[in-house]
Amino acid sequence: MQTMLSIKIDRELKKKAQEVAGILGVSLNAVINQNIKEFVSERKITFADHPILNPKARKALDKLLAESRTNKNIVGPFKTMKEMISSLDS
Repeated sequence: MQTMLSIKIDRELKKKAQEVAGILGVSLNAVINQNIKEFVSERKITFADHPILNPKARKALDKLLAESRTNKNIVGPFKTMKEMISSLDS
């Protein structure tokens, strides 16, 4: 069973939120529902003005950064497109 939640929000903020949700291909209702679900399950609120990676993505990024510092798993640079495609095909 569903229920209605009524909140007060600045008109311009609502408009901007709807625009961003539309760009992402979701409804503002879906955005709000997802945030409430996360709030209930994780019992925390995060305020950020930049993307926050989940632990799995953070671990993968840290590994890639460490490898790049030691030139591990790095290919190139390539002098020609043919050389690059040949590297991809190998």
